Amino acid sequence: MKSAQALVLPLILTLLRIPSNAFAAGRAVTSFSSRILAQPCRLTDRAAPSIDGDLGDPAWARAARAATFLDTVTGTPTHDQTEALLTYDDQCLYIGFKCHESDPSAIVARETIRNADMSGDDTICLRLDTFRTCKGDDQATFTVNPAGTRAAHFAGGRAGKLEWQGDWQAATRRTSDGWSAELCIPWAVLSYPNSARPITIGINFARYQQHTRTHSLWSDLGPQGFQDREGIWPDVRPPAQAWKPRFSLLPYLEPTGSFDSRSALHAGLDARYQPTPQMTAVGTLAPDFTSVEGAVEGIGFTRTERLAPDRRPFFLEGGDCFAAGDSGAIGNFFNSSRVRAFDTGAKLYGKVSPTTTIGLLDAVAIGNRADHVLLLRHEISPQSNGKLFLAQHLEPGLDNTVMGLTQNLRWGKWQLNGQEGRTFGPDANGFAWTSAVTLNDKNFYSSLRYRWVDPNYRDRLGYIDFRDVQGWSLYNSWSASWKKHKLRSFFADSGVTWDWHTNGQPFRRRASASLGFETSGDYSFGVWTEGGAFEGDRDWTYGASVGGAVSNRLRRWSVDLTSGYQAEKPFFSLGPSINVRLLKKLDVSLGSYIERYQGTNQQHILTFNYQMSPYRAWGGRAVLANGAANGYLSYHNSGRAGLDTYFIIGDPNARTFTKRLLIKWVFAI
Repeated sequence: MKSAQALVLPLILTLLRIPSNAFAAGRAVTSFSSRILAQPCRLTDRAAPSIDGDLGDPAWARAARAATFLDTVTGTPTHDQTEALLTYDDQCLYIGFKCHESDPSAIVARETIRNADMSGDDTICLRLDTFRTCKGDDQATFTVNPAGTRAAHFAGGRAGKLEWQGDWQAATRRTSDGWSAELCIPWAVLSYPNSARPITIGINFARYQQHTRTHSLWSDLGPQGFQDREGIWPDVRPPAQAWKPRFSLLPYLEPTGSFDSRSALHAGLDARYQPTPQMTAVGTLAPDFTSVEGAVEGIGFTRTERLAPDRRPFFLEGGDCFAAGDSGAIGNFFNSSRVRAFDTGAKLYGKVSPTTTIGLLDAVAIGNRADHVLLLRHEISPQSNGKLFLAQHLEPGLDNTVMGLTQNLRWGKWQLNGQEGRTFGPDANGFAWTSAVTLNDKNFYSSLRYRWVDPNYRDRLGYIDFRDVQGWSLYNSWSASWKKHKLRSFFADSGVTWDWHTNGQPFRRRASASLGFETSGDYSFGVWTEGGAFEGDRDWTYGASVGGAVSNRLRRWSVDLTSGYQAEKPFFSLGPSINVRLLKKLDVSLGSYIERYQGTNQQHILTFNYQMSPYRAWGGRAVLANGAANGYLSYHNSGRAGLDTYFIIGDPNARTFTKRLLIKWVFAI
């Protein structure tokens, strides 16, 4: 193994040092595939269009025009075409969409809540890669449905408070042959190079037509979605000289009481400072996450650790700049849910240059522990990048230091990636590495990987599924979509894993296969099987699933069933779920999981949300898991600028019901 390591690691590091001109062939594909947006006439403030959904303003006559959208499945022009218009001034970008529709009665617009899931609606979307790194973490997206409901994701990631996320405008209008939309996006909400010279921005325009299930793009990314084929907007002149540092405060006040007359008053402060368009600093003092509904961990059979997604706002802010690792490889070098409650924290994230991203994080529980994280990502070319990761967990008897390096190189349809990590501390002086070769063809995907993880490789701030393991894995998948067929889509995949302990003893032998399809009637079907041996115990399971209204989350349902044996013992599980909207404003979801394995395990989760307006709602959740029951009821008035109010009876994240009343106010200064 040591000889293989000595060959593979220098090879990957050598690839990272290849000059950018060595990738000329890759860029040749990009130049051929990417479309170039004509430079619009720059507007004066007085000439800006009114944002009312009507594209008749004179300003649009001076805008750049993007037309002939291509179906992402077929690569050919769509039947119902889309036109996008763009212009700008020193304050804002202005974007118009004209969506032609042969059947206007089929337009779908269900969502009215800002930043809600609009995957089941007709939508248009603007995608901006202001640093043109061709990486998803650096892309900002702005999505609107025909009802004018807005959703945005900003490069780097931002928390939900409007003062920090940034406000922007959108309006829509139904027309005789479809619908139109106007967007106004202030430069102030974007991160972009602070340059006195013109810059080049990556740009794309997208549309989803729900009743035909058609995704279309102005600059086609190919079936693989290669982002280096995004459109190009050259010679852009953002208002760099007009930039002024921005500073904002979000103090909170939280009185709580219990039904036995005990009460407490908590207060804290969040601060955000943006010295340049590229860099953001965030600080928090006495953070409180009691009003944050955490994800519920499942109870299904697993041999690995469970970690639920982290929804705490401090870690969502700039979260994309701390993504380090791949759970399919060694693991994730950093998982924020590992950071327990703390007293004070700070983050710095953004661009130190157009091709280099930094993320710094500190979280301190005074007198107890401290966590420090650094991540640097450098884009060598649109097809390759590298990440350097450092982390330290300081706690008496549990000190832990992690150093990691990740590299990715793509050449056409082929990709080579590697990951190395070393840990230090009590019982943690270990090394791990992995390397994989991947083929991403039109309908076919294949990845061959080798990994080695020492027994003493311990990352207390990350997630590693297994230690003391070496071995190979191979994964293959094939998928296809059709426009005029009873089958809307089909996929099939298979995987093989062959692992040993680092001393050569057998560890895991596993094979799996699955296939599934969706129909034009909006149903889904799937079957799967998996089996092998784990530490000498034999497994074999098989299962099936069926679902309906899969493209409409407001009346979606599914049932999963699995049977067989795990660790040579009989196993059976059943998982029904349903999501439905009642009375036009009440969303209800019920998910259940029943498992029979050395006894019976059950988990039932009922969630409801009654949306009185886009900003005011009643909600709640009840969880019954193996005899333990918890529930809570909440009211919030939030999502606008200014004061946010939360009212909660119970504790969303307790195991059993907590007799607690909480009121929380978040102010904006």
